[in-house]
Amino acid sequence: MSRKKRRHYNGPPKGAVVIYENSPKSRWINQWFPPKGSAAYFHMESDADFQRRHPVGYVFAVLLGIFALLLPEIVYLLLLLPPQAPPSFGVFLGMAGGFIFGIGLFNFVAIILHQYLGHLVSILSFLIGGVLMAVSVSLIR
Repeated sequence: MSRKKRRHYNGPPKGAVVIYENSPKSRWINQWFPPKGSAAYFHMESDADFQRRHPVGYVFAVLLGIFALLLPEIVYLLLLLPPQAPPSFGVFLGMAGGFIFGIGLFNFVAIILHQYLGHLVSILSFLIGGVLMAVSVSLIR
């Protein structure tokens, strides 16, 4: 009788989410990058299943997504912009930065619809949007 060496299972890699479905085996999904086929999330039919199962919840999820997308831009305009500031490159740069920052927030709302694009999209949106808004504030003041 020969003994087989057992391989030690160290679990899924860091940053992975383990999903248990109707099988005894588990699989892990890497949450850092967008999933394969995520381009389909941008079609109107992509969330039809969620809309069919949760008609009222879908309306709230869409409203929450629009709010999350536009909130940083609105906050930028209300708090950081001087009341009498003339339209300039700095103002538009800050508005663009707020919108990009909002994409990162919207990505978290997309978790509800099972359309999360990954940690990297959120982190890059927060960084790029934040830098654009910071540059905008330095240009205006």
